[in-house]
Formats: sequence, structure tokens, C-alpha cells
Amino acid sequence: YAAIYLLGSLAKNRNLTLDGEALPSTIVRNGGGGGFKAGVFPAFTGYMLGIQAESFGLGHEVTAPTSIGSSGVQSGRGTLLAWTTMVSLLIQYPGTVLKPYAGVGIGWSSSYLVDAQLTKGSVTQTGTARDTSVAYQYLAGLRAQVTERVFLFGEYKYFASRYQWDGNLEPSLDLRTHIVAVGVGLSF
Repeated sequence: YAAIYLLGSLAKNRNLTLDGEALPSTIVRNGGGGGFKAGVFPAFTGYMLGIQAESFGLGHEVTAPTSIGSSGVQSGRGTLLAWTTMVSLLIQYPGTVLKPYAGVGIGWSSSYLVDAQLTKGSVTQTGTARDTSVAYQYLAGLRAQVTERVFLFGEYKYFASRYQWDGNLEPSLDLRTHIVAVGVGLSF
């Protein structure tokens, strides 16, 4: 099968860190994105065990309000953009019309902190910071066959990656988010 989808990302607020020091009350706003995936459930598994490859992008606004830290006044803000490629192992109920499934995946997430405005004491970092890091996910979903080849699906994912961007303040964010995706695909 192959499919495309749109997603909504409901991020958990985790503190942005600068030089290893957490900026309290960081807000990671909910975001959105989209992606595509392809997978196979081989006949020798009874069409119950499969493997899936996918790529998706998402974005979040990150804001850490002004606070006082060990080096004085600190604050941060920027737009987190990430493109992730995952490989997941799946198990599904091999129904003919409805196919519930669940799985676990691991991969790489390339991220950018765009339009960053980061301050810690007398040190400032602006512009775009980059990182590529390991990511993982847990997922569950339901496929509904519309025709013999076309299906619709809805999916929930718990996604996590720890971004450690480049730059003189070494910003980092431990992203944890709930993703809800809906899409359409073709069975082959």
C-alpha cells in the first residue's frame, strides 16, 4: 500500500534549554503538517505483520518567556520545522473492510529552529539552527477499505525526538507530541 496524509500535532510543553539550562514556562504551540507512507503485509505472516516506511513534516512555534537564569536574563523563541523519516513494525487485524493496526517505529528527524531569537545573559543567538537526531513513535490506527484498492485511514501517534541544535548557545528541546493523522491510500 501507499498513502498520503495530513496531521495535527498536539505538543507537550517541555522546556527549551540554552547551554544546558532550562528556560522555564516554555510553550510549544500545537502545529500541523503532512506526510506519505508505504508498507507491506506479506502473505507468509497471514497479512498480520508488516513493515512501513514513512516521511512526514511538522511545525511548531516555540516561546520561552523572559526569566532570570544563572547568567542573568534569558529568553528564547523560534519556529521548529522538522522532517522525519521512520521505519515501523506493524501488526494488524487482516479484515476485509476494517483493519485496525498498531506499531512502533524508529528513524531520523532533521529539524530547523527558524527565526531563532535566543538570549542568555550577554550572549545572543539568532537565525536558523539545525540538527538531525534519532526519533521514535508508537502508533495505532484504523484503515477502512472504500473500494478493493482505495482506503481511508485515521491514526494516532506518540512521537518523540530530542533536538540539539547548533550555535553558540547550544539550544535543545525534548519534543514530545501527540499526532492525529487522516489520509487516503491505495492497496496493491
